[in-house]
Amino acid sequence: MIEFEEPPQRRPYESVVPLINVVFLLLIFFLLAGTLQPTDDVDVDLPAGQVDDKRASEDLVLYVEADGFVYLGDRVMGADLAAYALRDFLDEQGIYDVSIKADQDAPAHELIKLMEGLRNVGVREVNLVTEQSE
Repeated sequence: MIEFEEPPQRRPYESVVPLINVVFLLLIFFLLAGTLQPTDDVDVDLPAGQVDDKRASEDLVLYVEADGFVYLGDRVMGADLAAYALRDFLDEQGIYDVSIKADQDAPAHELIKLMEGLRNVGVREVNLVTEQSE
């Protein structure tokens, strides 16, 4: 009589569903963790300073690009008229502190015009936002 050896037992099928679940949970975590800080509306290169004051007054942030134009959300205006154009908005919102994120190549005379105009419409404090130099 011929005896055959029993075939080797196969390993039980392992499900990859738990691995897929873990990968998707990690993906969702990193997507949420990576977007906690909102991005700026306008891309400006901030000048270097002694302290990193990127988180100055966030009530109202004006962006000044290298060409001297002032941005507030989707509104674009010249520096000499920006404060007067914003007068009603500032009064309605009760905002008296303004932060300015100006590009390091923005003309200084445009920034001075903007700050003088803000002072004339009743803004008490203006913060110029910088990045900490290394």
